[in-house]
Amino acid sequence: MTKKSRLIIIIACALLFLIITPYIILYSLGYGVNFKTLKIVATGGIYVRALPSDTDVFIDGKLTNTKGIFSQTVFVQNLLPESHTISIKKDDYFEYQKTLDVQERSVIKLEHVQLFKKNIGFELLTDATKSPFNQPEPKDLYIIKNNNLYVAVLPTVPATVVIKNIVAYKVSDNNIIWLGLDGFLYRSDLQGKIIEQLTQTSIKVNKKNTHTMYVLNKDIFLKENSVLMKFSIATKSFEVFSSPVTNIKLSPDGKKIAFYSDYQIFLSYLDLNTIDPPLPGNKALLNDFTEKITDAYWLNDDYIVVGLPNKIVITEIDVRGNVNSIELPQTFSLISFNQQDKKLYILNEKNTLVSERLVP
Repeated sequence: MTKKSRLIIIIACALLFLIITPYIILYSLGYGVNFKTLKIVATGGIYVRALPSDTDVFIDGKLTNTKGIFSQTVFVQNLLPESHTISIKKDDYFEYQKTLDVQERSVIKLEHVQLFKKNIGFELLTDATKSPFNQPEPKDLYIIKNNNLYVAVLPTVPATVVIKNIVAYKVSDNNIIWLGLDGFLYRSDLQGKIIEQLTQTSIKVNKKNTHTMYVLNKDIFLKENSVLMKFSIATKSFEVFSSPVTNIKLSPDGKKIAFYSDYQIFLSYLDLNTIDPPLPGNKALLNDFTEKITDAYWLNDDYIVVGLPNKIVITEIDVRGNVNSIELPQTFSLISFNQQDKKLYILNEKNTLVSERLVP
């Protein structure tokens, strides 16, 4: 090798060192180069926790190999502040995919990802007495007749009026929360003695309308026909929350509600301090269907199962980016989900089918 060749190699190595070293230092300090804008920017990261274990996590199409101590977790750092697509895959399971914007010096967390089998096993429930569709309706402590509240007792026992001029009620924490014909909301003890008047402004009551009272984690809702109203402690009045609404379902942790109309299902938080990720306006559309919703149940605190005439849909509640949902083609007339065994029950004609456990 000539002296000139050695000199060229030394100069080339020196130049590479000068070029690469700053980049390595920047990378180690959490910075990167955005070659689109030719600017040095602070980077961010993505943390993923997915069930079941041993899933493959891809970031922008690249398989990550940085699994943490627990096989369900993956942490990828030094990502440029831009949109990144996360794909989570496992053989024989539906794929999960979401595109999110990574911000400088921040970590995006996907902590509640649940993958579902493509072929969920169902079997015939042989003991008909265990079917949720054959259970007797729970008996109410009180009944309303002619706008009077009575204790629900045997027909041979004389009926006693507990509260007069009542439209709707709900028993909560040994109290009766009720709406009077005068349009005011009251709280009484179990004997009907008024403890306090909750609203200062009355609402117009039409006795021909259907009124349903909900007390969910101490939040009071009133549904008049399809208009859902929420009691505001600040204004001491009912305020329209959403319309139209068919039904409301409280999450297992008592912090969220899912409410739905004929074709749409929404999410809202009862405890504003627990909103994570942030939910603009504390109300979000989860899914819009072309078929009428027959029923909906919470699978856990992060997923909801929705019954439609010709299929069953399982949807996540994470509204960042796209909302992931899967479809289970099933012929059924009713569905039910048991929070104890975490199994889905389907009424198919006269037979009850029960699934394998859906979530941990």
